[in-house]
Amino acid sequence: MFEECEISSYPIDCFDIANKLYYVLKPYSSLTPEEYMNALCIDPDGFSRVEINPATGMNQYVIYYNDYAQYERMRWTIFHEIGHIYLGHHDNPDDSNSAIEEAEANFFAKYAIAPPPLIAITHCSGASDIANIFCVSAEASEYSFEYYMKWMKYGPRCYASYERRMLRLFLAA
Repeated sequence: MFEECEISSYPIDCFDIANKLYYVLKPYSSLTPEEYMNALCIDPDGFSRVEINPATGMNQYVIYYNDYAQYERMRWTIFHEIGHIYLGHHDNPDDSNSAIEEAEANFFAKYAIAPPPLIAITHCSGASDIANIFCVSAEASEYSFEYYMKWMKYGPRCYASYERRMLRLFLAA
C-alpha cells in the first residue's frame, strides 16, 4: 500500500492514502443532524461502506469518521476502515465474519500507522516515542510497542521482502 500510494514519510498520512486509493472521506461534521445521529449509532468512531456515486452511478468506498474525536483516534479509525476496504471485507457482504474482520482491520491499522521496521529505524525506546513520532494515542502506542517487542523477539532475523521495500521507500525520502 505504501508503494502504491507513494508514501515515504511519517507520521503516515491516512488522509493522503485514502485519497490516493480513491476512497471518499466523510467527516461526521459534514452530516445532517439526522445522519450524524445514525452514524453515531452505527459506530461512534467511524465506519466504511460501499455506496453508489450519484454522479457516475458507480460503486465507491466511503469512510465515515468522527472528526470530533481526538486527532490520533481519528487517524486510527481511518486506518482501520482503510484496512476493511483494502482487505476486501466489503467485497462480499454475505460472506463475513465480523470478529475475524475486526481483528484483521485492527492489525492492519496497527501495522500501517506504526510499522515495526520504521519503529526500529527511528530508534523508539518505548511507547511514548512511538506516540510522538507516529502521532498515535497513548493507548495505540502501547499496543504498537508491545507488538514491536514481539516482532523483535519472535520475528525473522532478516527483514521480509515487503519490509525491505518499505524501508527503501522511507529511507530514500
